[in-house]
Parts: sequence; structure tokens; C-alpha cells
Amino acid sequence: MGRVFFIGRILLCVLTIATVSLEAEVKNTEKEVMFYSDARHSSVYLYEPPMSIRQYVEPIDELLDLGIDTISYAVGDCSVLLYDTKVGERWGHNLDLVDHIVWYRAGQNAYSLMKRGMDPLAVVTKHANKRGFKFLPHLLLNMLHTPPSRVTSSRVANFTTQHPEWQVGPEPDYPAAVHDLPHRLSYARPEIRKDRLAVIRELVSDYPSDGIEINFHSYAPFIARREVAEHTQTMTNWIREIREICNEAALRQGRPKRLVIRIAGTLEGSRSVGMDLKDWIKKELVDTVIAMPVTHGYQGTTTELKKVVQAAKGTKVSVLAGINNPRSKENTRKVYYAAAVNAYAAGAQGVLFHTYYPGPRHYPYDDAATTSLRLMGYPDVLAHKDKRFHIGLNPNRKTPPKYGVSMPPKYGVPWQLPLKLSPGEIGQEIQLQIADDVIGKNKSGELWRCELRVVLQYLMHTDKFKLYWNGKEIAQEKQRKADWTYQMRPRPENIRGYRIHVDLKGDDLPRIGTNTIRVDLLKKDPKLVMPVRVADVEVVVEYLPGRNGLRDGEGGPG
Repeated sequence: MGRVFFIGRILLCVLTIATVSLEAEVKNTEKEVMFYSDARHSSVYLYEPPMSIRQYVEPIDELLDLGIDTISYAVGDCSVLLYDTKVGERWGHNLDLVDHIVWYRAGQNAYSLMKRGMDPLAVVTKHANKRGFKFLPHLLLNMLHTPPSRVTSSRVANFTTQHPEWQVGPEPDYPAAVHDLPHRLSYARPEIRKDRLAVIRELVSDYPSDGIEINFHSYAPFIARREVAEHTQTMTNWIREIREICNEAALRQGRPKRLVIRIAGTLEGSRSVGMDLKDWIKKELVDTVIAMPVTHGYQGTTTELKKVVQAAKGTKVSVLAGINNPRSKENTRKVYYAAAVNAYAAGAQGVLFHTYYPGPRHYPYDDAATTSLRLMGYPDVLAHKDKRFHIGLNPNRKTPPKYGVSMPPKYGVPWQLPLKLSPGEIGQEIQLQIADDVIGKNKSGELWRCELRVVLQYLMHTDKFKLYWNGKEIAQEKQRKADWTYQMRPRPENIRGYRIHVDLKGDDLPRIGTNTIRVDLLKKDPKLVMPVRVADVEVVVEYLPGRNGLRDGEGGPG
């Protein structure tokens, strides 16, 4: 009996170890999913004052059971804040007249809670803790609405408007500065850095948060381009001060205070505007880097992201991939899935969803919007989901030449599209990264469809071209030209032209990693002054649930 008991104990231990090991394995396959709530468009902008407690915590509760680990929560705009700050300026505190009703009542909603003896940020932070989320106040560093002689904007701080000499100003000698806001603040000024440090200390020390997210992406660069050589180290020293503030707060509260930065996901590009991201990572001045795409989203290419991930190897710094600007109708669930799997293949340890307002309704979220988020932390599950690997136009083309190419890149990373084609010349290769094992899925009988789509803008029906996929010419009979030159219906990426459709099969299926597209323009209508351009490229992959499985809508009743 004793022997049986002993053997039983051994088996129990083995099973326990196996279970723990399995749990650890499962846990190790999970990726962090962070969600940015701007706390304005989905909160204080929406409601007639005064807001209830339920309405204030709704941006937290709507994220329950979606696989989201961490919430990044905006606390205002740069120097004006939507909580009971003791060191900064409250949103709309200095109003003389009002010219924006939505911003006006946003401040009223915040004040209504304070008048009832509650701090809006404290209410939301404690509720997020209660619901089991990690919670990070999000601080926007640089947003300045220049007022007229009287303060009519709720988003204007006395601190900044009384000192126009602290603004960067125009920089006509720097072509890349065409994207920069001249009236943004310069963090070369010690007064600016000191003011922001006071707010950062308040956010990490006075609230039961899990740290702070600092936004180094929106409204960058934070110093003038003429100041980069002199003040790059200044920015590094400032980050070190923030690191020390987080460490001190962690000791006082007895909980980790994570320093997360959101920044353009390019080492060289960030360094070129005075932010030595590689050095910040090497010295572990930050805990997490959210690498925002600097060209199209990560569903297209992850070249720069891989460099950031490589810089973090051997350090305690984690790298998350930012999924940016999803308000476009083109950014569907298939796009999110493609961006996530590409990011994970590049080595990212998670994803951030920035301003998540998917179409067509945007907000409040419907079932389709929330379901798109639910699986984002599980690369192995995403591997079998339909995807759209996509490269679009440069969204920063503010004042482009009439028919020209992209404006100068802000971070020195050129956009691939639009790509001008010249008759009689070999076209430039476009690179598209695809993390899916499409060939493997096809061999196992699980691939339903794989299609290449290329939009050629300003193409006449008489023009001649050749299309190449991974260096191989696609025969004309395998191409279908869809005429989007003029249609009274929504256009792909709102672009006029022809979209070329190619079913990719057999040896033409995409490979894991980098795939190439090339268009050679052979003949062009000489009377048409607009140049033919490659304006959009995508590969759509769709799967069956299993070999010989059925797709929704395939047969059956009805």
C-alpha cells in the first residue's frame, strides 16, 4: 500500500511539473496587447455635461474580455490636462471666449467630476486596476493650438502661449521639415523640460498606475532640426531624469513603474531628429518601446522594426509594434491580422492599437470591431486567419506636386508609393513582406485564395505594361484589369485608375518574408500629361477551416 502511495505521489509530481511546464509554454507564446484610449473622442467629447461615473469608466469596461493586457489612457493635450492636476494647467481654465463647443464641454465634463470631489484620472485608474488591466497614463508632449489675441480654445496653455520664443519656428533650409509644425515647442528649452517633468512626476507618483507612456511620436521632432547636433544628448539626459522619477515612485508605492515610450520605429530616423533610440535601449533607460510605422503600416513592411528589435536583444527592453491610424475604411480585420503576424515575425513582443475607430461606424464599437482585437496576442491563432498585406500611398502628402511623387520623408525612410513609371524604363521593385506560410497552407489543402492586386493610376486603356511578381513576368492572360478610372461607388484607397488582379497559384504563391512587385511601362499615351503611377499594392490570402472545408456562403440552404 505504501509503495502504491509512493508511486502515486511520484506520478502526481510528474503531472504537476508537466502542467506547470505546459502553462509556462502557453504563457510564453502570448504577446502583450496594448490599447490606446484617447479619453476624449470616446469619452468627454461624447456626452452632454455632467458625465456620470459610469460614462467615465466606459472606455475601460468596453475593453473587457478582448485579450487586452494594458490600457494607455490620454490625460489631455500637452500643457492642458483633463484631470485634477496640481502642477499643470487644466483644460479650458483660461477661456475668455469660446469657439469650439466640443472642446468646451469636454472641460466642463472634467470639472463636473472635480466639483463632486472626484479626480477623473483617479476614478479611471482605480477602475482599470479593479478590472485587472495594467494602466498607463499617456502624456502627449507637443500639441499647441496658437490662439488669437483672446483665448478662445480650451486646448491652449498660458505656459506656452506667453512664450512664443519657445517655439521651434519654420525651418525652410531643411526639406524634411515640410512635415513639421513650426509652432510646436522646442525641448531644447530647459523651461519646457522642467514643466513636463513636474507633470510626469505627478502622474507616476500620485496615482496607482503601472507607470507612464510618453508620446515621442505625435508632433515630432521635439527639437529643431538645426538643434539636433547640440541637443541630442539633452534629450537622452531628460529621458534619464524620467527613468529616475519612475524608479523613485516604484519604491514609494511598492509596485513597478514602467516607462513606455511611443516613437517612430526607426533607429536612424529617430537619431536624425535628436532622439537616440538605440542609446536609450542600450542603457535600458526605458522599459518598452512602441515602434510606430514610419511608412505604411506593418502589414506592408517591417524592415525598420527589425532593426529596433535587434537593438533590444540582450536587454530588458521590450518592443511593441504600433498599429497606426485605423480609422480608414481600408483598414479592415484582414489588415490588422496581417500587420500583427508581420510584426511578430519581425520579433515584436506585442502590439499597440492607436486611435482604434474602425469603419464604418467608428464608435461605439460593434461586435465586428471588438472581435478584431480578441486574438491579437496569439500569433499561432492568427496564422490561419484571412489577411490583407497592403502598401498604400504616403498620407503625409500635404502639398504634393500636381502629379508628382511623395514629399520628402520625415525620418529619412522613403515611401515606396506612389511610384512614377517612365515609358521604356525598367520599373523600381516594390517590396512586400508576408509572414504567412501560404505555400505550406496550400500543400495541406487549407488555402482558399491568394490574389495580387496592383493599382495603376492615370493608366489609359491603350497603354502597355509588363507586371512582374518575384522576378517572374505575369502573363497577360493571367491578369484581370478592373476599371476604377471612374466609378460611382467607393474606390479602392479612393484612387482612380485600373486595378490589376492576379490569382497566385502553384509556383507563383508568395514566399515567407520579402516578395517583390515590378511594373515596366512599355508604352504611354503621349497626350496625357499625368504620369502612370503604381499607387497601391496588396496580397489577399484567405483560408479554409481545413482540407476540403467550406467557406461561409458556399452552398447550403438559402
